[in-house]
Amino acid sequence: MRAQLQEISDEELAARIARTASEVACTELFNRYKQRIYLWCFNYTHETEDAVDLAQEIFIKVFKNIDRFAGLSRFSTWVYQVTRNHCLGELAKKRRKWWKRMISIEGDETLQIADEDVYQALDVAGDLDRIIESAKQVMTEDEMNAFVLHYREGLTVREITSLLHCENVTGARTLIQNARRKFKRLTEEKGFRDER
Repeated sequence: MRAQLQEISDEELAARIARTASEVACTELFNRYKQRIYLWCFNYTHETEDAVDLAQEIFIKVFKNIDRFAGLSRFSTWVYQVTRNHCLGELAKKRRKWWKRMISIEGDETLQIADEDVYQALDVAGDLDRIIESAKQVMTEDEMNAFVLHYREGLTVREITSLLHCENVTGARTLIQNARRKFKRLTEEKGFRDER
């Protein structure tokens, strides 16, 4: 049975688990993804114990929600999204709320990237997750990560520089500024400000 499972794709394995909740299939999926998910978590936390804890929580989420995997993308892509969202959510709990970090100050270096328009767009919309989902269509992955980490999770530019492996803080600033510009344009085009 296990030898047969090793031959099928991740997508087929996920579908089988969704149908039967087979323990053997779950074990096979766990073995395929345990190192990958741990490394993804470690990339966010840079702490071994935190990464292990997060990975365990993510596996629970994956197995609990595996029937939601629609097969429209690769299963690994779906698992990465679950991992990313969970890690960012946990980072948020350790940081000040995103709306209190609209201006990032780092000693003598200030990133004046938030203005009244951005704040109002976020505040009036009242649903940052919904806006961020739409923003994925116009931002690059690095811009999206920088935007979420800065505005929602409250990370400083230096922290984002390290987390996203930018060459220097200027690179991180550029990502945030580009994301901010695209975000403002999106809120204007989509009319988020009018929804309350």
